[in-house]
Amino acid sequence: MMIMVNRIRKVINYIIIFFCVLAVLTSALIFVAKIPQTKIADNMRKSATYLCEKEVFFHAIEGVPSTMIDRYADSILLAIAYQYDSEAPLSSVAWSSYYANPLENENENLYEAVTKDKDANQQYLRYWHGSNVFVRVLHLFFDIRGIYICNAVVMVLLYICLATLLIRQRARVPAVGITIALIATGTWFVPFSLEYAWTYIVMLTMSVIGVCFAYKKAWNAVGVFFMVGGMVTNYVDFLTTETLTFTVPFLLLLWIRSDVEHIQKKEAFVFAGKSAVAWGAGYVGMWVSKWMFASAVLGCNVMPYVTEHIGERIGGTVGLRLPQYLFGALARNVRCLFPLDYGVIGLFVGLGIGCFVIYLGYVHYGKKEDKSLVLLYILLACIPYVRYLILHNHAYIHYFFTYRAQCATVLAVIFILELLTDRRWLIHGTTKKRRR
Repeated sequence: MMIMVNRIRKVINYIIIFFCVLAVLTSALIFVAKIPQTKIADNMRKSATYLCEKEVFFHAIEGVPSTMIDRYADSILLAIAYQYDSEAPLSSVAWSSYYANPLENENENLYEAVTKDKDANQQYLRYWHGSNVFVRVLHLFFDIRGIYICNAVVMVLLYICLATLLIRQRARVPAVGITIALIATGTWFVPFSLEYAWTYIVMLTMSVIGVCFAYKKAWNAVGVFFMVGGMVTNYVDFLTTETLTFTVPFLLLLWIRSDVEHIQKKEAFVFAGKSAVAWGAGYVGMWVSKWMFASAVLGCNVMPYVTEHIGERIGGTVGLRLPQYLFGALARNVRCLFPLDYGVIGLFVGLGIGCFVIYLGYVHYGKKEDKSLVLLYILLACIPYVRYLILHNHAYIHYFFTYRAQCATVLAVIFILELLTDRRWLIHGTTKKRRR
């Protein structure tokens, strides 16, 4: 009976925290919507001019698909931020409208809106667009180039902070692993598209906080941590690499818990399940909250605006049969991993790395090592691919950014390799041997 009462209390606490965070995030968006349009107009014009200097999609390195920079979504995000009405902040946040002319590209539409005072005529209410809290405030001081630089600085500082925390705790395998994973997913291009940056910033922030929690053994806070992380992810993301904010921080927490407390297989799976449910509840709950908020503010049923876009994320529109679609979605995303996408040389280097990993796992297989967590790491590594298969149309078309969800896959493979192999193959001093 007492156990049941404690569980009910815990659920109630989660609900209270959810609505408190929801209130803070919603209030923040409404607050920035009250900033007068005239205050950000000059920098918005500079941003629109800059975005029109290139196509909405272009390669940072010609002929390398994984280096695609997406300014299409950035133009829409800025257009929504520009059109918030300081006199009607609630309804403008609910509608998230912007000016769109189907005969022009979105960067040209943005330029038209900010230079010719075009009114919004297209809604985008299915997302929160919470990143506009930063976009609108920063446009008081910078144009979009300044925001790109800010994103780069923030990401570098977060990475340095994370790596330093891990190295100080002698957790060198995760420190090396996260570095390799970030390299494999071309992270150096991420700051220069707003669409790409938000999940990476959330992921790195959660990783830093999660590592601090883990070494303080604050495991009771992990459920709330992931629920809030799921909420913030949905709040700022444009459906890009949303799984990163669960998979990467959780992999780090799992490694640390295994290293410090020698967590057993059953306990590890329960830990993973509870964390995933908490993150999923925050993510889905935040999405439903936006639709409920919009319905309440606008006084109408907004679900038709939402459901019309679900089919196109799952179903096909490029004339392929389902098996071709599924295989293509997987192949395109895998091929974008660095260095596979950099021509023939990159492909051979990538295949060489793969052969080296297989060699280590086979030749240096450690018979005495504890391999109880290998299955869990494999399941976590497969999360991006499950996502690609379910949202195969989205993953097939937008592979040039969805591939970065494999950052978690690369990190998981490194952890699996550590568990499978005899530790003596590692350079002396690069990792401490775990006590089992």
